[in-house]
Amino acid sequence: MNEYTFKFRITPRIDADYAFPFPPFDATLRETTLALRVIADAADEPRLREQADQVAHSVVRSLSYELGDGFDLDYQGRHVLRDTGQQSVTVSVNFTVRPADFEEREAAERRERQGAQSRIVDLARHETIDTNLRDMLEHWSRYAADPEGRLHPLYDVLQVVERLYGGRKKAATALNVSEADLHGLGRISNDPSVLNGRHPGRTQGPHRIATEAEVNNCERVARSIIKSQATKT
Repeated sequence: MNEYTFKFRITPRIDADYAFPFPPFDATLRETTLALRVIADAADEPRLREQADQVAHSVVRSLSYELGDGFDLDYQGRHVLRDTGQQSVTVSVNFTVRPADFEEREAAERRERQGAQSRIVDLARHETIDTNLRDMLEHWSRYAADPEGRLHPLYDVLQVVERLYGGRKKAATALNVSEADLHGLGRISNDPSVLNGRHPGRTQGPHRIATEAEVNNCERVARSIIKSQATKT
C-alpha cells in the first residue's frame, strides 16, 4: 500500500489552518495549499486523482460561500510514499513574547476556525450528493469572484429553487424562507435601472448602482436559500 498526497493551490490565501476527514482522504488546508492524503493500492491511483479533483472543487465552492470570497483552484501534483520508502520530518520551534490576552484571543480564534471548518466540510459533503445545491454554490462562487458585484448569479440561485420546487411560493414553503424575501431578490436583481442587475440599461434612465442595503439583502436571501437547501440532504 502506498501513501498518496494530492496537492492543490487555492488563492487567495486562507488565514486559518483546517484539518478534516473527507473520505477517502484526510484533508488539510493551510494558507494556499490544500493537501489530500490517502493510503491505497497503486492500482487505485487514477481513480483517486479524479476523486481528489472532485473533493477539491467541493471544498473551494464551500469556502466561497462561508468566507464570502472568490477562490481559484490549481492542481499542483501528487507525492507518493511507497511502503518501502522513508520520510523525514523537520520541526522548528519559535519562541515569542505573547501579550497578556494572547491565550484568550487564541482560544476564541481556534473556536471560530473550528466552527468555520465544520460548516465548510458539511456544506462540501452535502453538495457532492445534491446537484441543485452544487449549482447554487457555483452561482455564489461566480458572484463572489466578480469585481463588478453583478447580481445576476444571485438571481441564478433563486432560479434553481424555482425550477426545483415549482415556483417561488412553493420554494419558500419547502425551504422555510420568506416568500417576500424571494420576491425582493427577484425584484432588485431584475430592476432594469440597476446597472449591476440582470438587465442593465434596459430603461431610458436614470440608471443607478444597487444600494448597499439592496446588495446586502440580495446576499442575505441567496445565503438563506443555500443554507436551507443544505439541510435537506
